[in-house]
Amino acid sequence: MSLKIEADISVGSEPCVGAWSEKIFIGTEDGFIRSYNTDLSSATSWAAHAVQPFAIAAGGGTVYSSSNDGGIRVWTPEGTKLKELPITGGDIGSIYVFDKHVYAGDEVGNVLVYENNEIKATYQVLEEVKDLCFNEPFLFTVRDLYVTVTEIKPEESKTRFLTRHAMEGRAPIRISGQFLLFMSRDGNHLRLHEASINTNFKFLHEVKVSDMIVTSIAVIGDYAFTGGWDGFVRRWKICNNQLEPSGVLEVGSCVNALISGSNSVYAALSGGRLIRIKS
Repeated sequence: MSLKIEADISVGSEPCVGAWSEKIFIGTEDGFIRSYNTDLSSATSWAAHAVQPFAIAAGGGTVYSSSNDGGIRVWTPEGTKLKELPITGGDIGSIYVFDKHVYAGDEVGNVLVYENNEIKATYQVLEEVKDLCFNEPFLFTVRDLYVTVTEIKPEESKTRFLTRHAMEGRAPIRISGQFLLFMSRDGNHLRLHEASINTNFKFLHEVKVSDMIVTSIAVIGDYAFTGGWDGFVRRWKICNNQLEPSGVLEVGSCVNALISGSNSVYAALSGGRLIRIKS
């Protein structure tokens, strides 16, 4: 089954990272953040950093971005700077909004939890955080060797945590309902686990998705999308605790980021393209 491109535009600069919150927000190599409507018509853009953003997140009417020129910058969706959040340690490489909190991971192993744009808690997970996700009370962090499951309770302690489990794997990582998805150490196989401490995050299935490194995973409902260096976006259906192939699209260049929208997946492609894929 082939996937189809619904819209295809040039963004004028290499798109590096992306996020979704009613609009698509793309960080490009020239340091700009560019926003687009769901049909990929341009909304606005602004100079956010001196160099390319390392991470971007959006939620609750706010956009967050990081690079190597300071802390996490907080913006309105129109590009007005609201604040710069303090950081502790290295450059921030991952940012996500989960409910009322913002979670950020840095290159020296700190995970920072912000509430109302103030640091609420900081946890040191001992290795660079290339990606993270959260399923209360469990924080999942990953670099390129292990996925570490950490139990955190920011309302009770701002520094203490309990390491509950570790699994071989590497970034990227995503949660889809009761399932946890991340890449194997070689970056070529997509792994499916249960996202529950009750089964000790049981391994369910693994499928080879590429001969080259996968850079991004996106999830919509029971479907996972993968993309990376080989220039393909592939769709996988989670069915009966298995990953079943459910569509493929050749996009012709490296997939730098996949962004889950409400009904579509967006791919930021090397060479300055942004596409909308019918999901």
